[in-house]
Amino acid sequence: MDSISHLSGNLPSVWSFLSHIDFWIFFGLAALSIYYSYRSFKEASAAKEAAQNAATTVKVQTITIELSEIIQKIGRVDPKIDFIKARDLLSDTTWRIKRLVVSFRKDEEYKDAINKLNVSLENASKALQKVKPLKDEPTVNSSVYNAIESHFSAISSLLAELMGLFEKRTINT
Repeated sequence: MDSISHLSGNLPSVWSFLSHIDFWIFFGLAALSIYYSYRSFKEASAAKEAAQNAATTVKVQTITIELSEIIQKIGRVDPKIDFIKARDLLSDTTWRIKRLVVSFRKDEEYKDAINKLNVSLENASKALQKVKPLKDEPTVNSSVYNAIESHFSAISSLLAELMGLFEKRTINT
């Protein structure tokens, strides 16, 4: 037992390192590096958020441009349009709209407008199917146009509303 107490008497105190200046220098440097690391992390997080907002803004602006092109295209439907051209126009329009708005369909701000737009596209398709000519049956002049014109007008209005919502988001960002 004397040998153990003898050894412990020669050991320095557990807290003796606090009296050394080199401990305090390294402690200060460590604290400073932790502080700057935390500050860098916060700045990087803010930069990441700003970049994501900028990317979303650019995406929304691109979508808005494409939606305006669709509005112009369906707004200039020829009154003498035949079934095949009307079907192709509606198919292309539907495909482009769905591709553009798919990433926003669950967003509460756009959900209602997108659902209305999908219903309107479906109604246009049903109206077009009602005037589908049978084999060798001639189409009545402007019957196809009359079947789709009001639906295309509704689609244009809904796209304009959606564009307004997108522009509102861009302004608020």
